[in-house]
Amino acid sequence: MTSPAAEATSVATIRSFVGSRQVRRRAWYDWYAMGFAVVLFAILASDVLAEPFSRLTAAPGASPPAQAVAGAALVVAAAAGLLVLAQTFGPLAIAPADASWLLLSPLNRRAVLRRPLTTTSVLAALAGAVLGMLALAMAGPYLPRAHHELSAWLVLAAIGGAGFFTAAVLTAVLAQPSRRQRGRLRAAAATVSAAAVLLGVAGRRWSGLAHAVTAGFEHISYLTASVLAAVALAAACGAVLMARRMLPLFPAGVLRDDSVRAGRTRLAASFLNVPLLTWVAEDNRWRGQLLASRPWPRLPNALTLAWPRLSPAFTLAWADWRRLGRRPAPLAVLVASTLAPALVAAAITGHARGLTIAATVLAGALAAGTQGAAALRRDANDPTLRRLLGVDAGAALAARAALPALLSAAWLTVALTVLVLAGALSGRLWPALGLVAAPGAAAAALRIARAEPIDPSQRGPDTPISTPPWLATRAISALLGVIGCFPLLKAVRAGRADGGTFVAQLALSVIVLGGYLFFAAR
Repeated sequence: MTSPAAEATSVATIRSFVGSRQVRRRAWYDWYAMGFAVVLFAILASDVLAEPFSRLTAAPGASPPAQAVAGAALVVAAAAGLLVLAQTFGPLAIAPADASWLLLSPLNRRAVLRRPLTTTSVLAALAGAVLGMLALAMAGPYLPRAHHELSAWLVLAAIGGAGFFTAAVLTAVLAQPSRRQRGRLRAAAATVSAAAVLLGVAGRRWSGLAHAVTAGFEHISYLTASVLAAVALAAACGAVLMARRMLPLFPAGVLRDDSVRAGRTRLAASFLNVPLLTWVAEDNRWRGQLLASRPWPRLPNALTLAWPRLSPAFTLAWADWRRLGRRPAPLAVLVASTLAPALVAAAITGHARGLTIAATVLAGALAAGTQGAAALRRDANDPTLRRLLGVDAGAALAARAALPALLSAAWLTVALTVLVLAGALSGRLWPALGLVAAPGAAAAALRIARAEPIDPSQRGPDTPISTPPWLATRAISALLGVIGCFPLLKAVRAGRADGGTFVAQLALSVIVLGGYLFFAAR
């Protein structure tokens, strides 16, 4: 038998042999582009997190109790969401090329998977450390600490966050081979996230709840934080040992499927290829399932006589409605995400105004609208079905615009109503304003769904700042959403809305959606 050291050396030798014979190595401009992207992301993230981290040096009780509770709830919800995201694409995965041959070779599987497990653990520790320090910043004004103890509290928060989050991610690695255990872990993380979000939003409405939570923060001493950090470190070490013992018995089929899915997702995310991301999700959902056959719906005779071109177009658009009926999970996620603007408003800024809240509202409206345009992506890539049914392109697009507009309207109405009920916004006009802003968001969602597949070989004009055509197309779609919802976004940023805002939003929504349908049909 070959010793573990020799087997590990053979894996390293094979990896070195393959890497030395790659046709193309990364040039300096590849590293420059990645470094520039990282620096740009750090700058943008620092602008968003500057206000929360400024609470570390604030006086005790400087921030309202509701803001501290919402901030802590936001960190917990973010941790649970990251865990679900990691579990969806692994969390243990290797390169698709290695999964196709190296994983199935007679090499020691522990040696093959040791590097991916180390990478997963390091990334989890880094993310957990950031979340731990952010949680300390959110609850910092109510912790019994002195100013000179700030660095010690930061170290304990980073160790505790890194330890607990690493243990959670490696627990997901242990549950990865079993579909039932993955489902249970996903349900537990979703439950924790929902409870944290509800607590954060309710703390702004009921001050007694916020005061009770901040009173608990005041009883967390330095000794308690030290014990929690030690427990987190022990949990992380135990999870690492259990994961390492499991590596030789890790199923190759599960890891191969997860690695291929993770590779496609990374490729799609690097090019902002939303259609490919949705295709991956749909392929994972419907693979190996049989759908029951049902007759096509029929419109009432009055509508058929009034709009004869609408009947076949509605039949084509019915696929999106049936998809939502067969997949209640996206609807549940959309309903839960309506609490995000209120939570972000209470946690980051303390009030429902500013660019961060406006961007959250716009992103939620566009995400809700794109959930109703899955079949439109298929027809944009292959219009064969529409042509076989003899459906006019303009009528088909108009029929498909109904569901994205309805989803965006429902999301905006509920999200703004939650902001009003939480006390973040005042006035009764906000739900109606969200209702009339939906067509503008639907136009952007339709344009995102109809975007052409990304071709990385396409280059923009030879200018000092060259923009690839696929990136320009996605940027124009987002800009269309900003234009279509501009009165609403301006009102959210200012924190007030009136009748003039309502009229302007209604007129602009009609113009944007109607103009887009007119020009897109041509």
